[in-house]
Amino acid sequence: MAIDGKQITSRGIAQQSGLGVFTSEIIYGSEFLSLGQPLLISNIDSATDHPTTDAQPQLDAVITSPPSIANIWYKYHTSGSPYTNIAAPTISGEFAQFTGHKDSGDLSYTGIYQKLSGLTIGKEYYVDVAIPYMSIAGTFTVNTYYSRGGGFIQYSTKSFTMPYSGGNMTTSFTAQSPNDIILFDYTTESTSSVVQHVYSISVKEKQEYLVPVYASDMWGNNHQVLRLNLGNTLSDS
Repeated sequence: MAIDGKQITSRGIAQQSGLGVFTSEIIYGSEFLSLGQPLLISNIDSATDHPTTDAQPQLDAVITSPPSIANIWYKYHTSGSPYTNIAAPTISGEFAQFTGHKDSGDLSYTGIYQKLSGLTIGKEYYVDVAIPYMSIAGTFTVNTYYSRGGGFIQYSTKSFTMPYSGGNMTTSFTAQSPNDIILFDYTTESTSSVVQHVYSISVKEKQEYLVPVYASDMWGNNHQVLRLNLGNTLSDS
């Protein structure tokens, strides 16, 4: 039974549940992207390659050359008018290289994509792209898609302007299916041929935990931080 109807005793002991103060701790759990850390051990060189001249080259690649096998890379490149013909991504040294060239006013697009597996619908996933310190002018974009009614719907996109000096390029998405598709695209306004290198890509589940908050008293003892409701009295309920 509570003493004097108080929520917290004079010695700081909670007499009612729900008075603890918690802080949110976020960790990134299991890896959901295969052949990504680092990319040099991936199948990018031998990946199925889709040439495209479609008005939406990224979506066209996903629709026309869908990644039927999960957890391996597929790739695409623009192959002619109204774009510049450009090579699909390849492996060079320790990096994947994405080439780009805006020739006679025509942009180029090239990229890689993968069908993920084991995602939990409604869960948030964290994307991390590691690039060398010296990055090349252009735009690097991360898109996600899910299958619906025999087609594919793009539901998230994040673009990074290169050169990018903010460390790794990071973004997140909320899974719409167990097998969402993630795509990485590169284009440039450069009128000469350029190469953007990428070292690794990871996709991890975002997990959030609540941890009790503790404070030290004048004697160095740790005590859980509690909060008082108005009046510091227990309710009848």
